[in-house]
Amino acid sequence: MASERYLGVELPSDYKAFLDLYGPGSIDGYLSLSRPLEADATELDRLWSLEDWRRARLRTPDLYPYPFHPDRGGLISWGSDEHGGEYYFLATEGDPDEWRIAVSSECNSWFETAGTFCDFLVRCFDRIDRPPFMDRAWPAPDARYHCDL
Repeated sequence: MASERYLGVELPSDYKAFLDLYGPGSIDGYLSLSRPLEADATELDRLWSLEDWRRARLRTPDLYPYPFHPDRGGLISWGSDEHGGEYYFLATEGDPDEWRIAVSSECNSWFETAGTFCDFLVRCFDRIDRPPFMDRAWPAPDARYHCDL
């Protein structure tokens, strides 16, 4: 997978399986998931580079409690929401299927939880163990995944 070569790490298996099956898109336009389509250098940089965040963390470390990839144990982005929230894998374990999920709000509040990518999505739908700053109205009872392809 081009993303794993670019990042230099393996990504969680359920995340890869989900995006292989459904493709990049969003859940009711709220939570967007992306992955490269062309896998050229420009697209990979746009999707996976966190260099700007790494520099911001050096300037104001109190706002960023986690390192950013490629720093050891750094955050790897996998999604965003319509309110400016950013969703990450916290790559602290050797096995990517053991990585935790970290979410930041647009106001720099942070939320961290254990479980796989798909477990996290299910908990969001069940409205348990999800970021307190996540839109309370999301997801709607009839929420659907909309593929961008």
